Amino acid sequence: MALSFERFVLISIWAVGLTACLLIPADKRREGWIAFLMCQAFSWIGALLEVRLGWIAFPVREFPRATDLGVTTEFFFYPLCCALYFIFEPRRTRLMRGLYLLIWAFGLAMLDGLLSNYTDLLEYGRYAWYWSALDIALIFAVSNVYTRWFFKSSAMRSERRMPP
Repeated sequence: MALSFERFVLISIWAVGLTACLLIPADKRREGWIAFLMCQAFSWIGALLEVRLGWIAFPVREFPRATDLGVTTEFFFYPLCCALYFIFEPRRTRLMRGLYLLIWAFGLAMLDGLLSNYTDLLEYGRYAWYWSALDIALIFAVSNVYTRWFFKSSAMRSERRMPP
């Protein structure tokens, strides 16, 4: 049985993603997991909506009988990128943070475009790369705000604090 190009790309995405997990410093893994899970929730819901509206399609899927979504990209790769985005985000000025977000969003939108043009993993209906960039930027920004809030509020009731 020959390995199709699409399956090779999916395996490559998993290999690159799992290798990228090694880039997460041990002291930042909790923050990375929360950002990952938050992004995963939003990207999954957003992609479900986009598929139902006919804006995008995933002709080659990992679980064609279970879901109409591409699990590798929507459930693993984009959330992992969001975790890496959050962990390595510059904490300097708002301008630097905004540029950093735009670089990630447009970089991942370019990857979406490549997947759409050269594979059957993603097919745009009434959708374009700039909508993908906007979608990714919005999901990353909301995940970032939530993750910051989560760790700010959990610091108030941390188990590590000494009782009065």
